[in-house]
Parts: sequence; structure tokens; C-alpha cells
Amino acid sequence: MTKTRSTFLPAALATLMLSTSAIPASAASWLRLGTFTSRPYGHVDYCSRHVSDCGARMTRAALPPARLAVLEQINSAVNRAITPVTDEDQYGRFEVWKLNVSAGDCEDYALEKRARLMRKGFHAEDLLLAMTHTGSEYHTVLVVRTRLGDFVLDNLTEAVLPVSKSKLAFIKVQSPDHGGNWLKVTGKTSAAPKSATG
Repeated sequence: MTKTRSTFLPAALATLMLSTSAIPASAASWLRLGTFTSRPYGHVDYCSRHVSDCGARMTRAALPPARLAVLEQINSAVNRAITPVTDEDQYGRFEVWKLNVSAGDCEDYALEKRARLMRKGFHAEDLLLAMTHTGSEYHTVLVVRTRLGDFVLDNLTEAVLPVSKSKLAFIKVQSPDHGGNWLKVTGKTSAAPKSATG
């Protein structure tokens, strides 16, 4: 999994580029989710240590507002708080997913962002770990589901991007209904998820 992060965009510029007024509802895009698929080994191990994090989740009738300023603040804060290092260098083995670390790789950034957003009032079913491919390696990010679409929080950039603007290839994602299940990503869609329409 990748550990390198790119030079950050100034926070003010990122906020201007992705203000809610700049993303009309008609342009919203969500990941289209398919059938069950294999779970990443690191997440299986994580769930054995955090059982309450990996069970059934409530689904609500409507998706939450985007709260982009909060997403940008959390993304930036975590990207700066964690020093990038591979699991092999830190633990001598692959796929160690941990919370509350000062150094780690992409999964650790995503888990920390998820934890901080939940403390800000976001719900687990709207905060989905996602496995992607950068074009050269596999890479885990956090996808946040909102009524303005799905947004990507990535340790490689300070910009919080809609999935429609992300250059990542999305492979699979946590199920919104169950934290221990993963679903194939079959594309992107402008149709809101069923849980958002009732």
C-alpha cells in the first residue's frame, strides 16, 4: 500500500474549488456498488481487534449534508499528523491496519479520518473504506457518502474530491449496511443510493 503523500494544495484554494455552491446537485456522483467480494486481509485482522466496528449498521432514509469544510479540515489534519511509513518498515509484515498511530500507511490514515469524522457527528454507514488503484499500486482511501455525492479523503492530497473528479480506480468498498462486508465497485452513477431516496 502506498505511503507517499504529495505536496498539499493551500487549504483556502481547496475550499474555494469545492465549496457546496460549486457542486450543483445535478452534478452529484456516487460509487455504484455491486455484489459481495473478498475482504482485505488487513481489515479482517482489524475487525478481530475491533469487533464493534465491523457489524451491521443502521441505514437512514436520507444522506447527510456534505459539510465540506469539516471534511477538508479532517483530511488535512490527519494527513499532517501521521508520518508516512510502510507496514513492512514499521512492523516487518504486510497489511497492519491500526487506529491512533503517529506513523502509518494509507489504511491508517483512512481509519483515523473515519474515527475523527464520527466524533464530529458523521455516521458509520456514510464513512466507507475503499480499496483503489493509483495506476501503479493498490491504495486505501475513505469515501464519505453525502447528498452531494461521494467524496474521497486521501492521504496523497489535501483536496477533498468528488468521486467523479478522482483519478483513482475504485475496486471495492465497505458495505454501508455492514462494516465487516465489502462490495465490488461497478462504476459511478448520478443516481442517489437507495438509502438516500427512501
